[in-house]
Amino acid sequence: MCYYSRTCQRFYINSETIGFAALHLKRTYTDKNYRINDRFKLIMYWMGGIMSFHIKKGKPELKRLVILFSLFLLLSNVPYRTSAQNSSPAHIFEGTEDSKAILANLDYNDVKQSNSWAKDAVWETGALELMKGYGDKRFGLNERLTVEEALVIAYNMAGRESEAQLAAEALDLQRQEEDRKTPAERMWADGYIQLALNDGLITQEQYNDAMQTNQLELESSAFSRYSPVTREDMAFYLAKVLEINPVNSQTHTFNDYRDWMDANPHRIPYIEALLQNRVMSGSGNGYFRPKGNVTREQAAQIIQNASPFIFPKHNIEKFKGTIENIKQYTDRTDGGNSTVTVVDVRNSGGHLHQFRFESPSAEETVNEVAGGSKNIVSKGAIINDIGVLKDESAFSEGQEIIYFVKNTRIYYASIVISGTKTEYYLGKILSVDELNRHVGSEMLLELPFSDIRLIEPSVLYNIVPNGTVEILSVSEDAKIYIDFSRKTLKDIKPESIMLVTVENGLVTGLEQVKLDLMQEEGIVSGIVEENNPALGYVTLYFPDGLGTSPAYSQSLSNYRTYSYLRAENVTVYKNGLPAAIYDINPGDSVFLKLDADGNLIRISASDNYYPVYGRVRAKLSGNLLIEKQDGTYEQITIPPKTPIFRQKRRISWDDIKEGDSVRILLQRSGSNVIIGEVTLEKKVQETTGIYRAQLGYYDDFSNSLVVTRLQQFSDGFWKQPETAGASKLQISENYKPDILKGLHGTVYLATGKNLMGNDTVIKMATDGGALLSEVIGDTIVDVQPGRGSLTLLNNNTRFVYGPDSIIIKGGKLLEPNQVKSYDEAYVVAGSHTDGTNTANIIWLKEPAEDTGLTLYRGRISNIEWLSSVTLQSFSQFRDPEWEFVNVPKTLSIDPQTIRIYDDDGRTDPAQFDDKGENSYKNRTVYVLAQEGRAMLVSTAPYGDVVYKGRILKLEGAVKDAYGHFVSPPDSMIITEARVYDLRTWIWENKDDIQMTIPHNAVIMKNGKIAGAEQLEQGDRLTVIRSETSDDAYVVIAESY
Repeated sequence: MCYYSRTCQRFYINSETIGFAALHLKRTYTDKNYRINDRFKLIMYWMGGIMSFHIKKGKPELKRLVILFSLFLLLSNVPYRTSAQNSSPAHIFEGTEDSKAILANLDYNDVKQSNSWAKDAVWETGALELMKGYGDKRFGLNERLTVEEALVIAYNMAGRESEAQLAAEALDLQRQEEDRKTPAERMWADGYIQLALNDGLITQEQYNDAMQTNQLELESSAFSRYSPVTREDMAFYLAKVLEINPVNSQTHTFNDYRDWMDANPHRIPYIEALLQNRVMSGSGNGYFRPKGNVTREQAAQIIQNASPFIFPKHNIEKFKGTIENIKQYTDRTDGGNSTVTVVDVRNSGGHLHQFRFESPSAEETVNEVAGGSKNIVSKGAIINDIGVLKDESAFSEGQEIIYFVKNTRIYYASIVISGTKTEYYLGKILSVDELNRHVGSEMLLELPFSDIRLIEPSVLYNIVPNGTVEILSVSEDAKIYIDFSRKTLKDIKPESIMLVTVENGLVTGLEQVKLDLMQEEGIVSGIVEENNPALGYVTLYFPDGLGTSPAYSQSLSNYRTYSYLRAENVTVYKNGLPAAIYDINPGDSVFLKLDADGNLIRISASDNYYPVYGRVRAKLSGNLLIEKQDGTYEQITIPPKTPIFRQKRRISWDDIKEGDSVRILLQRSGSNVIIGEVTLEKKVQETTGIYRAQLGYYDDFSNSLVVTRLQQFSDGFWKQPETAGASKLQISENYKPDILKGLHGTVYLATGKNLMGNDTVIKMATDGGALLSEVIGDTIVDVQPGRGSLTLLNNNTRFVYGPDSIIIKGGKLLEPNQVKSYDEAYVVAGSHTDGTNTANIIWLKEPAEDTGLTLYRGRISNIEWLSSVTLQSFSQFRDPEWEFVNVPKTLSIDPQTIRIYDDDGRTDPAQFDDKGENSYKNRTVYVLAQEGRAMLVSTAPYGDVVYKGRILKLEGAVKDAYGHFVSPPDSMIITEARVYDLRTWIWENKDDIQMTIPHNAVIMKNGKIAGAEQLEQGDRLTVIRSETSDDAYVVIAESY
């Protein structure tokens, strides 16, 4: 009999009641991960027993109860989500346990009763525990900051508070017990003074003064920790401690102030650095007042301005978002009774963030006094509700907020004023109308707030230009900043990337974005000069051909080249739509995303300029008559300041000649034509050889060079000359070398075919009187074409290179901007008396073709005649060791392609059988296999030693009168030899060594099966041989 049977019979359940009850049960009797707690499991089993008894009676009320019970069981395994979008949160942030204490401390009377412009900064820095008040509900807005306070603030901003406290404790332990300082705050201040001495912020003499017990008795010229800090010293302290690099070369921002000469010259680079990074600003009316004081409200604003430098050190992140949903439930887990508030926020990047706040219920508060079972700790946040500090209860659905999180907790949020709609965009300014105060801008990306340094990198990666231009009205009093200085509309250059502030549809701010800030996040922008999918690179240039401002001229070059490893792995957008790498054209405006290694992984492009190709048929005053590729003619006006290039070098209008092949990048807007640049085209030249020689003289009459000791360069090796004496080399009619009168010494030459098919010199470089010349084979790890320098992986020396260097890849001459990081190269380098090292030749290696050939070694167990061969077990060569596999391996045989090498050389595949007296069964062989087929089988003996080196000389070859091999070389001398020690896994250097090439040697070259006649002087080798024999059983050669 059910004790509650009457109640059950009277219990009426409708669908709404079921839903509400299930949700209530779920919230009340589950833990934070929505797992059923033990207390309710007992209730569930009890209810199951009751319903099992009464359901047989056919009671309809209990049928409804079954529905309720089943629904709860179903819901208990489905996590409850509060998001309106019903999606899992990307991040969950708990409230802060001491939020109520911090909120009480921030209730400064002097701040509440003031109209301070720094009120928000005071509250934000206080909530984030970056700056504290004096106690007694007093912040001290207008009180002057002392030197001691300035140092404390600087080191706390840098996250070094604990370091200062440890230094203070060490100092205090050195004192007599009666001299030790109290309270703790007085003692800790000494630690900051100690850090300032250690970091060079103060001198030893200043430290001694600051550590004097009675600071009031110090002379006026002494360094007192309680004296007001000056603005220039504050700038110095902050820049040093926050590691903001001083700006020594460009101080135009600080020089704009009327009193800049009043500053300590040694402080000026640090002041400039803080001005350029918007950490500090002037005091108004064109003055900086370097000797002036800093008030505490100014200090709070400075801390807020320095957020991009502070936040990473404290793991603080700033977001903007909209509250989508707020729900509450009661948590009764583990005997507790607390109210949990869940707030769903959709941030500006589209991700769902969730806040979870917890507070004891009224019942639990009483329970604590009486000795409850669980002590509930409040977890909340501090909310700036439009000028009034509140707790998390100020949140409501639909609010737009800016919030700050640290690690996994939310500390502070500010509700955005709903009356004023302020929007921030990353825009590209394409046109400026000064008269009507309009700008034409392509809006690239909406930003959550005005400091791009605080924006999530993932937000910036979403730049997808669509080519749409918006005409915006600019306020009369709009603040326009370019190069950190206040400017006007007329100072904005086309193609400038700017932060656009729009308030209620009107532009109130335009600020040039520092491109190097975006580069720090792996984002670069510009206009495409060249896209070369074959070689895997994109080259950009700036719209003015020079860079965007004086500040960037040192760090960013005119041309910048970025590589991509595989075109199919690059994500490409064009005009807002997915595209392919081949759709990126010269003149396109692009944003590139680079990975941590500097490789290009994403391109977002829009049509900008388009190229017109043709030949100059007439050159008039400021006009070019162009014969285009389709045979039509067009006259194009070239403005005086248009950038003109030849071979990536800036040239002048006078350098354009009739007959030149040109590419003109232009835009058309109605009847207006805007010229981006003019480039004199140069065809890629094929080379037939690279040489080194001693220059005898230049024959101007025949346009030729007379040289001696001519040596050809091949794959990092200078071949010995085949003929002695002088050689006369014709120079190409399309090339005019810059040969100084009386020039002698070493020259480097590239040759190519002329129209008659004869070799001519197409490029020449001199060694500039180098003291030492060497060939270095290495990987290029850093290349800066604009600065003309590169660095190699295993050589810390920086090599200078440029248009005069001979750069070659795949038999083609390249330009300096086509050298990429991670290229494998041979560099012919020269060392000079002034310490510079020049790269005269850069021979870029092409990766060897992966043909899939694999080398095996094993014993033959079976041969299906002209069909297959099976190895009983096998070893696979994985340079420099063999990997044994104890299973049979069967490979197919194609009699048309397989090569069989017996002891006497190549034999008929029909002889390859496991029957008869010449059976190959149980013989140990080498096998070259490809895609499951045996391509070559050799009976060469077992080799147990692996050598590497380079062919110095080939011997024994006989050629006929036409240069054809009568017999191939039968031996070779290997230089730069190294042998692999299997016991120590170390390569050991060896002297030059001679090896015989037997008739059944297995030979591969550049991933393909080869013969001894295909080996060449300079080839790089891997050789497998026996320690007791001079025979090279396996020869693996590589040559570029």
